[in-house]
Amino acid sequence: MKILCKTLLVGVLFLALSGTLYAQETTQENHGNALNLFVKFGDNSSISGNYEFQVHQDITVAPMARIWFGGKNTLSIGARADYYFDRLFKLPEPWDIWGGVDAGFVIAGDDNKDDFNLNLHIGGEYKFNDMWGLILEFGGGSTSSGGIGVGIHF
Repeated sequence: MKILCKTLLVGVLFLALSGTLYAQETTQENHGNALNLFVKFGDNSSISGNYEFQVHQDITVAPMARIWFGGKNTLSIGARADYYFDRLFKLPEPWDIWGGVDAGFVIAGDDNKDDFNLNLHIGGEYKFNDMWGLILEFGGGSTSSGGIGVGIHF
């Protein structure tokens, strides 16, 4: 039951944020307004998502959330910032490569303890069209674990 409540909380968070941000056309110089959803399997299996919006030509920021499955029963809520290397590497349009940092709090369901986390990550995306992309991201730090995911661009 706790995992269902956490999943609903994350869904409501993203719906609220997506309703307040305006859609933009996705181009190589525009990396904003994308909902990114990830899944990770293994010992640290989880789902996560973030909604990024552009603050500079090569920089995005995003609120994010992650839910772990299994015995941990935890939820992490925070924010992330990414730098896109597309212009620097002169990448063709369907590709994006970024690196960034994320921070937030882990909320443990069993003991109601809040823990701060700080992580680094690097990732890439191949866009199939203007709306859909396949993402692969790697991360390290106290909670970041990367994963495989989809990008939905607005």
